[in-house]
Amino acid sequence: AIQAVSSTATYFDILLGVPPTFTIDTAQLRRNFLRLQQAVHPDSVSQLSAVERQLAESQSSWINHAYSTLKDPLQRAHYMLELRNAAVREDDNVVDPELLSEIMETREAIEAAGSEAEIAALREINDEEIKETVRMLEQAFGAEEMEEAQHLTRRLQYLKRVDQTIQEWELGPPIEEYH
Repeated sequence: AIQAVSSTATYFDILLGVPPTFTIDTAQLRRNFLRLQQAVHPDSVSQLSAVERQLAESQSSWINHAYSTLKDPLQRAHYMLELRNAAVREDDNVVDPELLSEIMETREAIEAAGSEAEIAALREINDEEIKETVRMLEQAFGAEEMEEAQHLTRRLQYLKRVDQTIQEWELGPPIEEYH
């Protein structure tokens, strides 16, 4: 029988069967996600009562959200900090001036880029920064250093914004339609 998700269950409990940890097996996460989604899929629960079908729909939504949170390192870091009552908020004014300067320089370099080769070089640098920050987050969470994890989460947040700016440059300016 389909039951409601426990209010004390974490995404880690349901999708991985482990306590919250930043370092996860993403292949196992995907396998467990697919298995759980199949169990609550409308085709799988069509013969159940209306209440159970509604619970299955609710679980499906919860499982989707849990999966999208855990598969993305930035969302996973935010979630883990929330679980530890150390959430990083968008409006936090705790900003590292060195990081801010670095991000501004990178954004200026993106804006000044005149070729795809220049953008590709900037993307490569940013991708390496993201990988290094994720590696450092693994260490910070592993050592239960929440202040450092908060700092690195903010850094990763900025780096992801730079990545988005690079993607927007690659797409080019929006095309305006004239009628």
